[in-house]
Amino acid sequence: MAIIMVFISQGGAGKYNTSGSFRLIMDGMWVGGLILYWWLFSSLDRRPDQFDERDRMVIERAVKAQWWAVILSLVAWIIGLSEHYHAQGQIPVIFLSLIFFSTLIVSTLAQSVGILFSYWRMNRNA
Repeated sequence: MAIIMVFISQGGAGKYNTSGSFRLIMDGMWVGGLILYWWLFSSLDRRPDQFDERDRMVIERAVKAQWWAVILSLVAWIIGLSEHYHAQGQIPVIFLSLIFFSTLIVSTLAQSVGILFSYWRMNRNA
């Protein structure tokens, strides 16, 4: 949410497309968010007493859902952009960042939904 607020408050897509420093700030925030995300999930292995085999199974299922969501979103981007810009023979550079950002968002949401769905499914079958 913080990244979206900074993006909107600093000028949005227009400024992102024209300002190199703004692009670097946003890219730094995305990389910082990825590092924080990695740190949060890697800390689970350091607490084995709070993380049992059911939790490991849930994470494994969530990762499968996450990868499917990422692949499907990339397929949608490829089909949509190639069909829309086929006549021009090139796709605007701004779409590279949009593809990257949307893939990160889809990945995070899919993992969260996968975790919630796996726990719900385990409780329903118990």
